Amino acid sequence: MKKFLVASCLFLFSALTTAAELSGVFIDDEILSDNGQTLVLNGAGLREKLWVDVYVGSLYLPKKSQDVAEILSRPGPWRVQLDFVYKEVAREKLLEAWREGFEKNQSPETLKQLQTQIDQFYAYFDTSALKKDRYVIDYIPSQGIRISKNQRQLGLIPGEDFKNAVLEIWLGNYPADKKLKKGMLGL
Repeated sequence: MKKFLVASCLFLFSALTTAAELSGVFIDDEILSDNGQTLVLNGAGLREKLWVDVYVGSLYLPKKSQDVAEILSRPGPWRVQLDFVYKEVAREKLLEAWREGFEKNQSPETLKQLQTQIDQFYAYFDTSALKKDRYVIDYIPSQGIRISKNQRQLGLIPGEDFKNAVLEIWLGNYPADKKLKKGMLGL
């Protein structure tokens, strides 16, 4: 009876903190940022390539919004969480996708200005992404973009100007995946 009661409590707790399930990934409805601020799940979607599920992308914000311009202009923290569901995505494919996201959504002048930060970003994706790998990309105001893989911090990229370039990979005019963008915007 005691085990049943504990299991029931754990189930209820997980049901209260999990907003959704997508492609086998359970997505929390809220998380805490580094400064203790609650970030809420704005939305989540599935990155697909040729009808294959690649990863679940989730966007966390201080307050929900479906307006990309408003999201990009906010000064507060945010998180993009990537939960890989495909067996293996080669490093080269990851870099190709990130490169395409930067190049399609930024002007040549902006790319030139951000090249050092972009190169640093690429360096944190130094291995293939395997099924169940979780990459977390946090924007921390006055610090920059922090990248973690499977709860291990990989590094921090300073610069306020870089935050929107990263977020526009998924939310820009030319997103990685239009359905994923809609999902992350909660549409």
